[in-house]
Amino acid sequence: MKRLILFALALLVATDISAQEKWKPVGNRKIRVVHWGIIHNHSQGKWDAVKLLNKDFELVGWVDDTDSKSMRMKEPDKKIYEGYPCFTPEQVFNEVKPDLIVIETANDDLVGIATLIAEHGIPMHMDKPLGTTPEGYAKITKICKDRNIPLQIGYMLQTNDAINKMVEICKSGILGEVYSIVADMDHNYGYPKYPEYASHYPGGTAYLLTCHIIEWVMPIFDDVIPDRTWSIIKPAPGDPEWAKTHTLTVMEYPRANVVMRVCSQGILPRRHIRIDGSNGSMEIAPIENFETMKHTLGENGETEDITTLVVRMHLKTLTEAAKAAGYKSGLNVLKFPSPTDRYAGQLEDLARIIRGEKPFPEELYEHNLRVHKVSLDAVLNVNPTMKFDN
Repeated sequence: MKRLILFALALLVATDISAQEKWKPVGNRKIRVVHWGIIHNHSQGKWDAVKLLNKDFELVGWVDDTDSKSMRMKEPDKKIYEGYPCFTPEQVFNEVKPDLIVIETANDDLVGIATLIAEHGIPMHMDKPLGTTPEGYAKITKICKDRNIPLQIGYMLQTNDAINKMVEICKSGILGEVYSIVADMDHNYGYPKYPEYASHYPGGTAYLLTCHIIEWVMPIFDDVIPDRTWSIIKPAPGDPEWAKTHTLTVMEYPRANVVMRVCSQGILPRRHIRIDGSNGSMEIAPIENFETMKHTLGENGETEDITTLVVRMHLKTLTEAAKAAGYKSGLNVLKFPSPTDRYAGQLEDLARIIRGEKPFPEELYEHNLRVHKVSLDAVLNVNPTMKFDN
């Protein structure tokens, strides 16, 4: 018994020391990936992206989370993941020991699983949203920051070249002082359970989708927290009175407003962005090629195949900054190749980090914390006249 106690103590000490070890890049080899969970709406897209990037990644298996009691929009199709080993969590940590875990569990399970993975010191791509309280994600961030563990969040527009160029133009001052941003994340997934699914979360569709906009908007304002962020929440046309499926969110800055709309009875392929400044405006619609999406796009599932994303920018005057960038006064049409995969850009960047070809941008830890704070403000500061019984 004494020997058993000593062994257990030694194991605890070893575990504690291991928990404090700094993460180190894997070097120039394929990155071994485990796909944890298949309930999340983006699961199939991430699975396909990792398989597509087979020069960077070796997909070694997945974890089945379908026994979870957490809310989901629809039941996942397990056939998509057949042909690869299905691991238990214990096998992942004790036997497989992957270089990267892509977390695609149900929304309510994301924070708990990510905390466990962070404590094991494994880099992760964590899908969003990041929980309904600030504490859970803050704990994950602290663990990863203290140990230099790469922590990438699945903000799906993060590597959209067209949107990144719009942000760059705003930050350069070419558009003058930005005073208005209007962004649309409407959709029409069409699943019968969607009203119940969205309404399960505080803020409904605002909780599920506005974080994608907040993530790229905040750098335009130097990542400053808005003076106030709030939402109006209503049922979309045709949905039950209790449904939180039509939301409008406002971020208020001293001289600017950001308006974000999400309606579940909209048209997914026409999501758009418009930015206005004191020296001009620019807009883009659509924001990506929806032919590549896995969501339902209508009765026959068809939409136009967008090979080029187009930003139309009008400038009042030709400032020195605009001239140096090669723009002209009046209309400027900026064209960008449409990515063939929404998620590949992010994962390619993460692969370079895990191999050690570039450092993880430390400022992202703080940036993502700020995005999460504003996202929570959006869903907790709700029009007080709206009442929901469920």
